[in-house]
Amino acid sequence: MKPVVDIIVPVYGGRKELQRCLGSVVNSLQKKPYRLVIINDASPDPDIHADLWQFASVHEQVILLENDENMGFVATVNRGMALSEDNDVVLLNSDTEVANDWLDRLLAAAERDERIGTLTPFSNNATICSFPRFCQSSALPDQWDVAALDALFRRVNAAEVVDIPTGVGFCQYIRRQCLQETGLFDVERFGRGYGEENDFCRRAAKLGWRNVLCCDVFVFHEGGVSFSDEQAERITHAQEILQQLHPDYHALVEKHIQQNPARLQRTRVLLEMLRTSPRKKVLHLTHHLGGGTKKHIRELSAWLADDMDALVIRPLEGGATMLSFGATDEAPGLLFSLPQMYPQLLEFLRMAGVSRLHFHHTLGLETCLWGVPGDLQLPFDVTLHDYYFINAHPSQTDAKGRYTPNLDAQSSSYPLAVSLEKWQENQSQLLQRAQRVIAPSAWVVREFRRYYPDLNYRLAWHPDSEEHMPWPAVENVYRGERPLRVLVLGALSPEKGADILEAVAVAARNKSAPLEFHLLGYAYRPLTETVIGHGAYSEADLPRHLQELQPDLVWFTAQWPETYSYTLSEMLLTGLPIVAPDIGAFPERLQNRPLTWIVSWDSSPGQWLQWFVEMRDYLANNSPQVQPWQDQPVPCEGEKFYRHSYLSETDLAEEKELPVMDDSWLGKLLLQSRNVEGRQGRLSRKERLLMHLLALRQGRVGRFVSRLVPVNVQRKLKRKLSRKPIHELHHK
Repeated sequence: MKPVVDIIVPVYGGRKELQRCLGSVVNSLQKKPYRLVIINDASPDPDIHADLWQFASVHEQVILLENDENMGFVATVNRGMALSEDNDVVLLNSDTEVANDWLDRLLAAAERDERIGTLTPFSNNATICSFPRFCQSSALPDQWDVAALDALFRRVNAAEVVDIPTGVGFCQYIRRQCLQETGLFDVERFGRGYGEENDFCRRAAKLGWRNVLCCDVFVFHEGGVSFSDEQAERITHAQEILQQLHPDYHALVEKHIQQNPARLQRTRVLLEMLRTSPRKKVLHLTHHLGGGTKKHIRELSAWLADDMDALVIRPLEGGATMLSFGATDEAPGLLFSLPQMYPQLLEFLRMAGVSRLHFHHTLGLETCLWGVPGDLQLPFDVTLHDYYFINAHPSQTDAKGRYTPNLDAQSSSYPLAVSLEKWQENQSQLLQRAQRVIAPSAWVVREFRRYYPDLNYRLAWHPDSEEHMPWPAVENVYRGERPLRVLVLGALSPEKGADILEAVAVAARNKSAPLEFHLLGYAYRPLTETVIGHGAYSEADLPRHLQELQPDLVWFTAQWPETYSYTLSEMLLTGLPIVAPDIGAFPERLQNRPLTWIVSWDSSPGQWLQWFVEMRDYLANNSPQVQPWQDQPVPCEGEKFYRHSYLSETDLAEEKELPVMDDSWLGKLLLQSRNVEGRQGRLSRKERLLMHLLALRQGRVGRFVSRLVPVNVQRKLKRKLSRKPIHELHHK
C-alpha cells in the first residue's frame, strides 16, 4: 500500500529519548500507510549510528538517511520534506513519544477541511499547545502515561480543532499542497533551528492556509535534548527575525494567549481525568499565605499520589477564589467569585466526584465554603497549622512579636470585629462537625483543649517525619580554632526571632565574643552587619549552602510556639547540633537527641550571649564524634498516620453516579471564570505605594527609620495598603 505521509525524525543526540521515540512510532498501529524517514545529522554519538542501522534493518517502513556533516535542524528537515512530491509530512522531534492511532487522527483532522495547512497536537511541552498548563511546560500528570492520556484526549475532544497563529515544531503535520505553495523552511535566515516553523506557518497563513491545534491527539515532548545549551540564544535570535519578517506575529500570539480558545478542551480533559480516576478525590481548603501550610498540602498530595487526587481551594486578593487541579504552584485552575458563584462551585465539585474535604485554614476563605460539606453531604477533616481558630491570631504573639499566653484578642495586632466568645462560637460550628481535628504536635492539642475540649483530636506529625524517621545521628564538628558559627534559617518575622537574633549578634560584637551569626534566609527588615546574611534559599539548594557555610550549631530563634517546623526537619537530616526554644513542637520533637539543647524562649540577649559563649567552650573541648539518636520520640498514637490511616480510617461520601458533563454547563463556567480572571488585574495604587516604601527601606536611611518605627505600626500600615503577602506583590 503506497504511503500517504512521511514521518520525518531528525537525529543528533539524546540516545535514550530517540529509542523511546522510534519505538513508540512503530508500535502505534495506524490504518494509513506511512514512511518513517530518519535523518542522522552527523550525530557525534557512535552508539546512535549503530542503533539506527539496526532499527532500519528490522522495520521495512523506515528510510534511513545520513548527513555527511552536521547541517542543522532546518536543512535536515528540508531534506526529508523534499523526498516526496505527493506525501504529506509530519515533523517529529526525536525526544517525543506518540501512542495509539495518533497519526490516523492527525490525517483525519486534515481531511475535514482542505484549507488546513498545518496541525499540531496537544503536548506537555508545546507553548500554546501545552497541557495541562497553557504556555508552560510540565511533566506528565501523576499516574498517567502517554497512551492513557492520548486515549482520553481522543475520547473527550474527538474530531475537534482550534485555530492557532502558528504550529509548534515538536510534532507538526504539514499538508503537501500547503508545503508546495509556501515553500520549504528558510535555511538562510533560521540556520540551525528555532523559529523556522513559526515563519512557515505565517507564510502559509498569508496564502489562506489554516494552522490548527488538533485537540484529540496528545504527544509527549521531553524538550531541549539535542541543543539545550544553545536554546536560549537561538530563541532570542529567532524572535528578532520573526519580528522583521512578520511584524504582526507577536501581536497575534499575544491575542491568542489572552483569548485562550482551547481552554474548553483543556478543562474538559482535566475534569475527565478526575471523573475517571480510581483514586479518592480530596478537596483541600487553605489560605493564600503559603508557608508550612502550603508545603504540607503539597507534601501530602505527593505522599498519597497513588491513592488520592488533590484539588485545592484558596482565596486571592480582590474576592476571587482559586480552585486548582493539584497541589503544586504549577497546577492549572479556575477562578470563582464567591458567594455569587457558589452554586457553580458546588456543581463543579459534584461533576469532579469529590469524596472528602480537608480544611487546612479558613483565613480569607469566604464563609459560604464552610457549607460545602453539608450541601454536598461530604465528610471532612480540619488540621490545626497554627492558632487562628482560638482568637484569629495565628502565632499567639503580642504587637512586638513575642509569645503571650491567653492573648487578649482585642489588644493583639489582629483585632477581632466580634467578642472572643462569639469568635470561638463561630469557629466551633466548623470544628465540631469535623470527623478529625488533626494536630501536628502535642503542644497544639493541649492549647486547643483549653478552648475546645470536646473535639475529636488526632495527633499526627507531618508526613516528612514518617518518611525520614529514624533521623540521622548527630555530630560535633567544631574544633575551636575559629569563632563558633551559629546558623539561623528561614524568613524571620518578629515572631520568628529576627529581633532577638540581631540583639544577640550586636551584643556579641560589643563584647568581642568569638561568635558568628549567619542568616540563611531573610528578615522582615534589614538587620545590622553583625548578622551575616546569605539571602533566600531553595530547599533543593540547602545542602550546597550548608557545605559552603560549614555551620557548627543551628539556632531556632522562634518567639512563638511553632506547631511543627519544617525547617527543623531539614536540620534534623543534617545531623548538626541544635538549640531551640522550650515552647511549641520543639521540645517533643527533639526529645533524647544528643548535642541538642532546649533553652527558655524569653531569654534576654545577655543570657543568650552567655549561653553561646559557654557552648563554644563546651563544643571545643569535646572531641568530634558521631552520637546516635536513641529512643527517638514519635506521636503518642505511634503508627504512620498519613501512610496508613489518613484515607482509610474515616468515612468517605457514598459513591454516586456522576452527573453527565455537557459543554453548555462547562462553557458557561469557563466564561464566568474568565470574567473573574479579568478583574484580578495589576497592582493597585496603594500596592504600588507599598512596594515603593519597601524599596526605600532597603537603603541606609530607610533601615535607620524602620528601626525607629514600632513593628506593630509597620504591620498596620502594610495591612492598610495591602493584605497580600509581599512575595505575591513582587510577582505581579
